[in-house]
Amino acid sequence: MFWWLNKPREAGWSLSRRLMSRIIVISTFITVLVTASVTAHYGYDIPELQQRTVFGLAQDVARDMPYDGTGDEMRETVNTKHDLFTRYPNAYEWFVLNGDGDVIASSAHGTVDRKLFPPGLPPPEWDAPTLKGGWMAGKTFIKDGHVRHVITASHSDPGGLLVGLALGEALMHIALPLVPFIVLIWIFVSAVVRKTLAPLESLAEQAKRVQRMEDIRPLDPKDAPREVAELVKALNISLEKLRASIEAEKRFLQDAAHALRTPLAIVKARLELDGENVDKQSLVEEVDALIRLATQLLASANAERLVLGADARAELGALAHDVVSNMTPLAIRAGVDLGFSSDGHETPVRGDADAISHALKNLIENALKFTPRGKAVTVHVSHDPPAVFVHDEGPGVPPAKVEAVFERHSRGKFGDGKGAGLGLSIVRRIMQAHGGDVVLVLSEKSGASFRLSFPGRLRETTANDDTPAHAAVAA
Repeated sequence: MFWWLNKPREAGWSLSRRLMSRIIVISTFITVLVTASVTAHYGYDIPELQQRTVFGLAQDVARDMPYDGTGDEMRETVNTKHDLFTRYPNAYEWFVLNGDGDVIASSAHGTVDRKLFPPGLPPPEWDAPTLKGGWMAGKTFIKDGHVRHVITASHSDPGGLLVGLALGEALMHIALPLVPFIVLIWIFVSAVVRKTLAPLESLAEQAKRVQRMEDIRPLDPKDAPREVAELVKALNISLEKLRASIEAEKRFLQDAAHALRTPLAIVKARLELDGENVDKQSLVEEVDALIRLATQLLASANAERLVLGADARAELGALAHDVVSNMTPLAIRAGVDLGFSSDGHETPVRGDADAISHALKNLIENALKFTPRGKAVTVHVSHDPPAVFVHDEGPGVPPAKVEAVFERHSRGKFGDGKGAGLGLSIVRRIMQAHGGDVVLVLSEKSGASFRLSFPGRLRETTANDDTPAHAAVAA
């Protein structure tokens, strides 16, 4: 029936035009159908509405009048409760006949022409057009042995009774029948939108691949509308530039690390064996600094391409304890008390254990470097929320420099100027790859306190995922 819903998409079609045309066609079809059916129904029901109006008036008069009262009492009671008859006496009238068919009360004073009604006591229920172009109806009521035949007439409708009744009928015959049509419109429009936006869903999936940095390739705008195709074209240009920039940086970092590490290690070995006529200690320290630079460059390159696998799991408590244990000899040589504490609960998180260990090692090395002899560095693992804290008793960081310490090559701005200045920037990239972050927590205590925050603890089971295996951070 709606063959155009499956019509093949032509090249360069407009998304807005396609949506509007389909919605307009559906809305027009349903509107015509409803209008035709309601028009046919009301063309038949208008006389009935007039009859129901005067029968309703008769019912109201019969309900409120005193059956055993005099004509004046009836008139006063009914007209008081229904001022319609006093406000529009020429438009609305009522009459009451007794069991013999005699008029005993009416909405107005004066003599009533008995010929207006059927002779004697009229039928229990009847209706007929009035001589003034309106409608009249009569109905017999019996209460406490009193027989009363109530007649009401509506020559015109200045009080809007017919309009009110018509609105009620419209609610019943138009609004309620429209409900299923509205549902149909929603179903059809939803189907059209889903079908029309299918190319955009494909683009979204491709964009997720880029977001996870798995494979930065241009997005394929196949079947996409013109409005979106232009946007995808501009985005692809940016992606190409981003990919080229990242590849260039990776090549630089990897080439620099591999080119420097081996020859500098050889120089160090020769100096230790044969450098008796030079300042051996000074040269060794310089070579050590260059090796650390190469190590951090390689770690930085690996951190950039870190991607978590589906089964990547790390237990923060055990991991932090192992790192602290391995670095205890370094702390002893520095004359610093390196301690460890935890909440006493296992704290499993989705993460690369090697990468997290590297990040924690960098923080502890930083803390040991800036902590005076005789002072302490404390590592604490928090269970809820999952986090690792590294606190030292060094000089601390000025509040204005809290963010700057995470910038690359910040060694010239902080500390003693030694090192590559990449450690904290590598830590931040590792944590961002885990969906977390590293922050410098300001407190009234002396020293600096860094916090590695993770998105949340793992549940009992981990959802199956086809994410490629992670790339470990190596140094």
